[in-house]
Amino acid sequence: MNNKNKVVVRIYGQEYTMVGSESKEYMQRVANFVDEKMIDIARNSRKLSTSMVAVLTCLNIADEYFKVNKEMESIKEEAVKPLQELEETRSQLAAVLADFEAKEIEYNKIIEQLTEEKKNNLKKDECEMLKKEIEALKEKLNLKENEIQKVRNENEELQNKVFDSQIKYVQARKELDAFIENFDEKSRK
Repeated sequence: MNNKNKVVVRIYGQEYTMVGSESKEYMQRVANFVDEKMIDIARNSRKLSTSMVAVLTCLNIADEYFKVNKEMESIKEEAVKPLQELEETRSQLAAVLADFEAKEIEYNKIIEQLTEEKKNNLKKDECEMLKKEIEALKEKLNLKENEIQKVRNENEELQNKVFDSQIKYVQARKELDAFIENFDEKSRK
């Protein structure tokens, strides 16, 4: 369901009816362009027939078309290069991002290992501190045991002295009892 537009145009003094799907303004611009080209060629060579002016105009327009087309191809190629470079850069970026993500995973694993090692080191430090504390307590215990042994020895000596004293007391008591008994006997006599 194409809407066809119809416009009457004037080219090199002749009227033509143009029919097309483009706007009337566009078709009029195309006709004016061709008319101006034909008038320019006719002005430069007054001896040419209308058909020769038309052919030369077609040749000039075709020449312009090919040059513009070639320039457009060149521009397309130039436009494609940055797009290709952009695509290469995107590929490189994707590779770098993938590498970065792998490095980030590796980095996180290393951080976890370091954290675990730090905990273990803290435990080792705690163990070292506890070992030192145990050694200090052992030393204190040895000192206390030596003191206890010394007190036991002194206690044993004192017990021996008390025992000796008790023996001497018992002997002295026997002697005293014997003396008293002798004395009582002598005093009774």
